[in-house]
Amino acid sequence: MSIEEGIYEEEYITRFAQTLHGEVSNKNLLSYLEDTGGAHSAHCKFSIVDIAKDNLTWFILAWKMQVIKRPKAAQKIKIQTWGRPVKRLFMLREFKIFDEKDELIAIASSKWCLVDTKIGKIVKAPDNLEEIYHKFREESVFEIDDISKLTVPNSDIVKNDEYKIRRFDLDGNMHVHNLNYVNFAYELLPEDIYNGKELNNIEIVYKKEIKYGEIIKSSLYVENGIYTIVIMDEKEEVIHAIVKLY
Repeated sequence: MSIEEGIYEEEYITRFAQTLHGEVSNKNLLSYLEDTGGAHSAHCKFSIVDIAKDNLTWFILAWKMQVIKRPKAAQKIKIQTWGRPVKRLFMLREFKIFDEKDELIAIASSKWCLVDTKIGKIVKAPDNLEEIYHKFREESVFEIDDISKLTVPNSDIVKNDEYKIRRFDLDGNMHVHNLNYVNFAYELLPEDIYNGKELNNIEIVYKKEIKYGEIIKSSLYVENGIYTIVIMDEKEEVIHAIVKLY
């Protein structure tokens, strides 16, 4: 663990249990990123544990990740992360993953906000947030100002699925954990795609939390090699999230 010029760094050894077809899966790569971001916040005394006393928590709004070279099990990786300046009520966190040869193997961006747990609403970040994190950086791994919003495709639905939320789907906020949306999406992938090499690009936009006992309906759309999964409520009136794989 180290932090320099606003860049926080952690090292990991990948595990066999985190692989799919012999390589670390998208979900588990995202879990490493989530863990590194949490460790960065903990180092700066602004983790979800630290801010709980003020009735605050971090909510993730979006992920965007591109895998350049997928790591295998029992491989050493290094992850760097940094925050970008807060815009309105939101903050982008950037990531780079390197292998044991210090070669860049993946990049990612995520979007976060602070939520008041008492009123359940997004609130403004502290004015000294950059000072808390030692420094923010303008650098964007995708050279973008914001993560693009995802929309429901105009094409026909290829496949549907229905699922009742279990306790093991939940996080500490008692909502479905953000990475479990990947499970919902993968359940709809065609067999040849699921059983083949992992798709190296994944985008997720979260719109409304899902709670215990709720029933969700997921729909798969396929356009030009892009697999988009739209996750909605039981009545198909509210979009909970959209996942895009390509």
